[in-house]
Amino acid sequence: MNRAINAAVACAVIALSLAGCSTFSPRPDPSRFFTLSSLPQVEQATLKNSTRPEKMLLGIGPVKFPSYLDRQEIVVRSAQNRFDVSENDRWAEPLQENFARVLSENLTLLLDTDLIIIYPWSPANRPRYNVEIDVLRLEANSERNGQLFARWSVIAGTDKKVAVVKESRIIRSAKEKSTEGSVAALSEAVGVLSREIAETVSAIDRKRVSGSGTSS
Repeated sequence: MNRAINAAVACAVIALSLAGCSTFSPRPDPSRFFTLSSLPQVEQATLKNSTRPEKMLLGIGPVKFPSYLDRQEIVVRSAQNRFDVSENDRWAEPLQENFARVLSENLTLLLDTDLIIIYPWSPANRPRYNVEIDVLRLEANSERNGQLFARWSVIAGTDKKVAVVKESRIIRSAKEKSTEGSVAALSEAVGVLSREIAETVSAIDRKRVSGSGTSS
């Protein structure tokens, strides 16, 4: 009888020990990390043979973002005045930096130039034009569609003259209702903004060249 009791106690102790080990063992991190992506290489043909200006030093920035996007977690606008913050889905880098980098990569492709710098830059390296951007929205809505609302301006020359001021309101449909789908849609929206900026800068520079009567 005592042997049976002792065996039962021993089994119970072993079971509790195993349960305790399971409780304190490390669990897999459920976090997933995302990043915006740049345009495919095929986009280079968009301006290369028609509206592309001569190669120039183009500056991106300053770029301003709303403070509610200054976080690693991915934000979804679930209603006009409400946001859902993901527990596990995160940006792989600060969204403002990701946006500026992808925009720079897109413009490098669209304008066929590697002479693009991101703010801040030194006074000795001031670009011919710089694009100042105030991002108002860069998030998915309740349907997981990507939304990018921004006011932006092209500043010309060392005298910081404002050449043009525009506002873009871009919505791109997500191919699937998921974080992957919404990030892809946001990348497409940044691509649309990149094309708008490239076309505007090209038009301004063509006007400058025709007005001066020289391409230098």
